[in-house]
Amino acid sequence: MKPFLVTPDIIEEYIDDGHWSRETMVDRYRKFATEHPEKIACQDGNECFSWAELEAVSDRIAANLIDMGLERDATALVQIPSRCREIILRVAFKKAGIIGVFAPLQWQQKELAYVWERIKPSLVVMSGAFLKSNVVGWMEDVLADTTIACHRIDVENAQEGNWLKWNDLLDRIPSDNTVAQLPERAFKFDEVSLITASSGTSGLAKLCEWPEGAQLCQSRVLCERMVITAKDRLGIFAPTSGAAGLMMWMISWSVPCTTVFPNDYKPTTILNLIKAAEITAGTTVPVILVRLTQEPLEPRNLSSLRMMRVGTAAADMSAAQSFEDRSGCRMVIASGSMECTGFGHVHINEPKSVRLNGSVGLPLRGGQLQIEDPKGNVLPPGTSGELKVRAPFASSGYWRDPEATAEAWSNGWYATGDIGVLDGNGRLTLLGRLKDTINRSGHKILPAEIEQEIARNKDVVECSVVAAPDKAYGQVPWAFIQMRSGCDLDPAKFANDLKGSGFASYKIPARFIEVSEFPRVSDNKVDKKALLETVSAP
Repeated sequence: MKPFLVTPDIIEEYIDDGHWSRETMVDRYRKFATEHPEKIACQDGNECFSWAELEAVSDRIAANLIDMGLERDATALVQIPSRCREIILRVAFKKAGIIGVFAPLQWQQKELAYVWERIKPSLVVMSGAFLKSNVVGWMEDVLADTTIACHRIDVENAQEGNWLKWNDLLDRIPSDNTVAQLPERAFKFDEVSLITASSGTSGLAKLCEWPEGAQLCQSRVLCERMVITAKDRLGIFAPTSGAAGLMMWMISWSVPCTTVFPNDYKPTTILNLIKAAEITAGTTVPVILVRLTQEPLEPRNLSSLRMMRVGTAAADMSAAQSFEDRSGCRMVIASGSMECTGFGHVHINEPKSVRLNGSVGLPLRGGQLQIEDPKGNVLPPGTSGELKVRAPFASSGYWRDPEATAEAWSNGWYATGDIGVLDGNGRLTLLGRLKDTINRSGHKILPAEIEQEIARNKDVVECSVVAAPDKAYGQVPWAFIQMRSGCDLDPAKFANDLKGSGFASYKIPARFIEVSEFPRVSDNKVDKKALLETVSAP
């Protein structure tokens, strides 16, 4: 399938400018298998594959999927843990010309049904260890009412009935004729080869289509910004269904580094793995980073770790500073969305005073940023407004949804919905989401500004400021705060501290509410709507 927004002329321009090439991930991995056959490509707590082994097993899976009758450009819905088997599937899909949608494990029937209706999958791959019984029942009902054939595979070998077990799929010997088809079936550089799901913080997730060339471009520019080499061992400390994990794995398309997956995302599991597997570069999300900072890092041997990447906003900068000071590694701050990842990304070799100054860095090579007012006028440096981005490594629109694509993209520029400001050097600072802006009787309040200040308190684990309804003012800010163990929340002290920092009185939260943990959406962002629903009106 050809991309929607990226036309052949644009593709040729990307190639001429050196952003895209005619190579694909399959080309790169095949090269690595030839040049580094014994080097480890990926490993988890149970399995380990060299580049030659990954090439062979993904060939077999791809050929067997073709033998099962899956057509080129067929779609697959996948919901499995981030492990080596997911990597094998991703590679096999690209070889077989199958477009995958990798759903977060947290998704339930509602989210899965939404995606099912839009992609009409010919294949479902799930994990018996995580598969919910109500999802199985719903799936059976859907398949009973459709004439579309849909194969089912369980990567844990647990499901019975119409489910094909992973081991059975591996044991099948594909025909020589099918294996010979693989070079022709594999996705080309100018075709859509992946669908990713946005976080869905304002509703159900949107499905973003990704040309192969854009993905390979993303791999190269991320590799440049973090100076990744073949000697690196990358710890994927976030699910690859989300951008943080997926982007870090994509780096392995540029250099034959090793990717390592934890058994779970508990802080002790991650910290133990860093030492045991000699992880040199990791990636995670803010909520996991905060949990890592709550661990006693100083006694641990984390000397192999030179870098940790985190997709974050200003309110999480204190956690980044704490982890760097106590672990000895460099923190690399990044920002982006599933529509355009990496529109801000610091360079690993920048000094700490620049890397952790509250900004999210410069755009990756080829990316462009501009700040606009509500009328679409481009604003000068130092002025806040909506962030618009365009890049050769961006998504090419929403999957078969021209109306939603037209709402979000204009003349190649994607409207992020983020409030940002650029300095004179082009560095981006994010101030919050447009939809999260609180309107208190005409006064506009950015939650991130308050969150950042509250997060400076060493007794605070995490903070989220939410727009709460108010009869007198329309909306007022409420601050939900998770305190460190043994620390008590003192609303009066927090209010006085904010006033002492120079905050206008209308920005001071009307309530300070302690929580033990935050409700999350699929990519671990705080679910502010759900958070507000947990508290009754005063």
